[in-house]
Amino acid sequence: MARLRFLTTAALGTLALALPASLLALGFVAYLDEHLLDISAALRANWPALAREAMARWPEVAGMVIGQLLLMAILVLGGRKVVKLNAEA
Repeated sequence: MARLRFLTTAALGTLALALPASLLALGFVAYLDEHLLDISAALRANWPALAREAMARWPEVAGMVIGQLLLMAILVLGGRKVVKLNAEA
């Protein structure tokens, strides 16, 4: 009975989070559909300056990617260790 209550609470909690997020996403897509031409006309970019800025920031992006890869490696290796310890017990 407790397991059923837990699963029901988990399902309702998931729906409580998913429903507003879905409605917000649908509203955002509807807004974009109506106003995409206005938005694109307002976004006049200086593309050479934007390219220079992107080239100046590539070390930051590379550092974030390397950091994420290191975190994933730690999680994978740590997970294997936990599985191995659980198998021995």
